[in-house]
Amino acid sequence: MRMYGLAAGVVVLAFVTFSASAEDREHGALATVPERLKGLTRGVYADASTGQVHFQVSEPNDKADKTPFVIFHPNPYSGLYFSYLLEELGNDRAALAPDTPGYGNSTKPKAPLTMAELGEVMAMALENLGYGPGGKGKVDVSGYHTGAYIATELAAARPDLVRRVVLIGVPFWQGEELEKQRVELTKPKPIDEAGALVEEKWRFAVMGRNPLIPLDRAFDLFIESLQSGSDVAWAYNAVLGFDAESRFEDITQPVLLLNTHGGLREETRAVLPHLRNGRIIEEPGLTHGIFDVGAPVLGRHLRSFLDAEL
Repeated sequence: MRMYGLAAGVVVLAFVTFSASAEDREHGALATVPERLKGLTRGVYADASTGQVHFQVSEPNDKADKTPFVIFHPNPYSGLYFSYLLEELGNDRAALAPDTPGYGNSTKPKAPLTMAELGEVMAMALENLGYGPGGKGKVDVSGYHTGAYIATELAAARPDLVRRVVLIGVPFWQGEELEKQRVELTKPKPIDEAGALVEEKWRFAVMGRNPLIPLDRAFDLFIESLQSGSDVAWAYNAVLGFDAESRFEDITQPVLLLNTHGGLREETRAVLPHLRNGRIIEEPGLTHGIFDVGAPVLGRHLRSFLDAEL
């Protein structure tokens, strides 16, 4: 295990503390009610070894010279999870959010994939969209929860394809907590006539949403969460079997940990010592539902890192 300290180039960009009311903590002090989506995203497909990978894409009308941004979604959703962020960043660069194989509108593989296999599939899909060596060049990658590990694997395995990395809400569970999550996340989720799985997803996606998120938006995400059916745990198996610590240490590109203050803030902080060229921004003003209620704030942080001379 290698630990990279401040002398090795790890930079702490900001750590903001403040006194927040109970309502602020529930909503997030910087959270706002999202405007209606403008319909700027479109769906595209790319071939890969598992079949077709579906992408949500937003890009400016004029040719953009900024590095394209690719963000990977949490389980069990799809690229639709990032609609607001895609519209925010798509103003000045191509912004893409793929559906993990077996989720959203991407072809379901014949068996669960490891994180290494997911990285290979995403690399192939991006190359078939024209990115990478011999094509339009590198992309910047990001991810949230499950997607943070896909971004990690892709960056570690394909430095010729990935320029910079942003990790948000990293599920870097260790020790007893890892075993606890292994038990919880791999529980069978059978489809039954009583609709228990549907009720569980409804409670999480709709009843448990940030109260600033409109009901119709929460409903759309609820529908997405059902697409994987009883195989919802497939991507979780990849997360739980991933040697994340080793892969963090393999990343040579600049990495930003954008640490919003949801349930994985401590786990995200714990990633920093394992990065060769890492930095962290603490954002306590966003808690949950961050990609809907905080897209402008996230956009500012992302542009500051992705567009800077490093």
